[in-house]
Amino acid sequence: MAAAALLAGAAALAAPRSGPVPAAAFRFAEAPAAELRALGWWRGEMKGAELGRDATRRDLVRLLAGLADLPTGALGQPWADVAADDPDGQAAREAVRLRLLLRQGGQMALDRPVNARAAQTAVARALGWDDALLKLARITDASGARIPTPPGFAPAVVAREGKLRRNYPSPDDGLERPDWAPMRLADLLYMAGRGADIMQEGTPEAVRALEQFAIPALDPATRPVVERALAQVGQPYVWGGEWPDPRSPLDPQAAGGFDCSGLVWFAYRSGAGAKQTGLQVPDGRTTYTMAQGRRGKVVPLALMQATDLVFFGDRGRRTPNNAVSHVAMSLGGGWVIQSSGSRAGVTVSYLPAYWPEGMQGARTYRPGAGAAPVAPVTPVTPTAPVTPTTPTAPPTTTAVPVTPAVPAPVPGAPPQPVIPAPGTTPAVPPPPG
Repeated sequence: MAAAALLAGAAALAAPRSGPVPAAAFRFAEAPAAELRALGWWRGEMKGAELGRDATRRDLVRLLAGLADLPTGALGQPWADVAADDPDGQAAREAVRLRLLLRQGGQMALDRPVNARAAQTAVARALGWDDALLKLARITDASGARIPTPPGFAPAVVAREGKLRRNYPSPDDGLERPDWAPMRLADLLYMAGRGADIMQEGTPEAVRALEQFAIPALDPATRPVVERALAQVGQPYVWGGEWPDPRSPLDPQAAGGFDCSGLVWFAYRSGAGAKQTGLQVPDGRTTYTMAQGRRGKVVPLALMQATDLVFFGDRGRRTPNNAVSHVAMSLGGGWVIQSSGSRAGVTVSYLPAYWPEGMQGARTYRPGAGAAPVAPVTPVTPTAPVTPTTPTAPPTTTAVPVTPAVPAPVPGAPPQPVIPAPGTTPAVPPPPG
């Protein structure tokens, strides 16, 4: 109930930034737009501020025609609210038949704005990620207890783990939008360009892992904290963010959303609060204060359970506590919920497929910590994805700023061994959140 109420409040308060924006903010999408045009998948806007407009359902249908190899051309007869001579009529009807796109109240509404929920679902299904979407459509813990999730949870996680979303650098945080808001054309083109690249390279390990999502049973103390965090899946990564809308009780934010420690702070301190469930509360608001604080108990990474925190740094287990750069919250079983710049927001990740070599250590805030370890889930490799006939290059990405470490080192707890990774580790560590 608390998670649902927070989500409803966030949806009511969140509002995307409007008005003119600098053309430079959307230049990241120029390269994907050019690549998609070369493939014959895009014939619309190509430059600067033109890409900052709201994307429409028609834009999505045109890109799906390439990604899913849909028929193109006019229908020859009216259908729904699509005219007989509409050049996107055949693609629209086939997208609906394949359930890539749903009609709105019986209408196609091709020229209405499209939100990220619809786009993420469509592109993920076009890439053949139905098994991951189905696994996350209704999640439970090992006891069979249902875990509430917000609308659009499954496509939000799948899209972020597949890196179909891009994080805006901190100076442009005001351009960030949650999944339920209209999506900008630049972000849609980036998503389609990334999808075309994935069709060449294969499904990422992080997405394959989602097909085997499973977590241990949650106890009454940890469940409210986990539910508050999961309710924020679909929110963007915002530098200094700790609230679902810009009116944070700590400091105003450029947009609703979370950075890595902000999500932890929100999950532990909002709503009824963790203290009422018997948990301690991590020190402070930042990754720095949480890693160096006196609260909590250091635990081996292999013993992490739900609500424990795992810290990351460029030197892995040798990273001193005053140099950690990212924090995530364990769900147990090798899974974490986090807000990461490399994932463009709040998502659920499998540790061996995220940044295993960056794991520095873990802390628990649970009473009576020290239970037996929970074996991580080993993902099963699915069948190979469909490969398009025309190759494409990956879209250009924009670097994410790294959280500056506060000086004045303080000795911390000793680092613990890293969890063995059953899958392939990333060649380049993701930017810290």
